[in-house]
Amino acid sequence: MAFEATEALGKNGVLILSSVTGGQQWSEIPADQINLGIVLGNKVIVGTVSANREHFKTGVRDLACAEAAYPGWLKRLLTHPVKGLENYGRLFQLLTEGKETIKIYCDVADF
Repeated sequence: MAFEATEALGKNGVLILSSVTGGQQWSEIPADQINLGIVLGNKVIVGTVSANREHFKTGVRDLACAEAAYPGWLKRLLTHPVKGLENYGRLFQLLTEGKETIKIYCDVADF
């Protein structure tokens, strides 16, 4: 089903796989066509697992360590913050029209 989902995914689409297939089932797929569709369609496939609070703390610690080792890298990567989910229109505008964007992100809360 995951491979079929990549073919159904529209241009610039994001497919999030949040589970794994169990068992030992094998199937033949048109890997060349799937790859072509992903690359030329600018599609993204992301896998995720459930995480607990400790995992998030570890991620924050790892980002802090990377920032300490390479000062300023994160600020150079995260180029276009958009404050609040209510400004989703701006997010889409940057995604579709942004010429100098590297990474657009939504700041959902003040810390």
